Amino acid sequence: MRIGEMTWTMVQEAIAEGASAIIPLGSIEEHGPHSPMGDYVAIDAIAGQTGERTRDLVAPTMPFGFSEYFRHYPGTITLRPETLSGVVEDTVDCLLRHGVRRIVIFNGHAGNAPILELLTRKLRRERGILIPSVSPLQVIQAPELIKELYGAGFKLGHGGEPMGSLMMVLQPGKVQMERAGSYGRKDLWGMPTDGLGAFLFHGVRVAVPLDMRDVTPETGSLGDPSSATVARGQAMLNYAVDFCVEFMRWFRTVDPWGLAE
Repeated sequence: MRIGEMTWTMVQEAIAEGASAIIPLGSIEEHGPHSPMGDYVAIDAIAGQTGERTRDLVAPTMPFGFSEYFRHYPGTITLRPETLSGVVEDTVDCLLRHGVRRIVIFNGHAGNAPILELLTRKLRRERGILIPSVSPLQVIQAPELIKELYGAGFKLGHGGEPMGSLMMVLQPGKVQMERAGSYGRKDLWGMPTDGLGAFLFHGVRVAVPLDMRDVTPETGSLGDPSSATVARGQAMLNYAVDFCVEFMRWFRTVDPWGLAE
């Protein structure tokens, strides 16, 4: 149930009936030259479909996240960590003020995760509530699902899969495979890079702040985009929603205030 499509009295009734609240967070950043930048549409769809099935409240999706390492790609909009933290904290404050007892963050962007961890620790300490963060776009990277959909040995990667397939479902006609171009991972100073936060020296991870253009070709693509299909996108969307529905139903059976002190 999307709060933005409800009256305040409908929201009040849902809270009285014990509805939890979902706060969806996304980002707008490059996903290769072929795929739309607004990947927040994925978390919006997953949260919306989950809320409809569980009868939980879904706050409007935050389309911006902490995407500082994509800042060189035109169209990227990145928030300062304190801005993202402040908006989420204010959202939680409003929901708690109106009587919501259970809140779950649906995080659709890995860059938001360290900021959310600091914030949810602060909220536990100051407000007494435990707020879990679920990452549905990590859920769909489950090894058994990827093997089933792509075959053994397939490697996911930013600018490749799974976002291309998801966008084919969620933004039909807007994935332009003819623009895809090269993909892969570059070394740094002759050493292999690891994610966007380290390189490996004699196999040991050494932290260093990297940008996407430090580790990919000009396209910004780490993974092979050519395997994107509507069928794969729909299967992953269904898998993510089913997982989130199961989680939200289970979460109603626990007390997020009981361990807060």
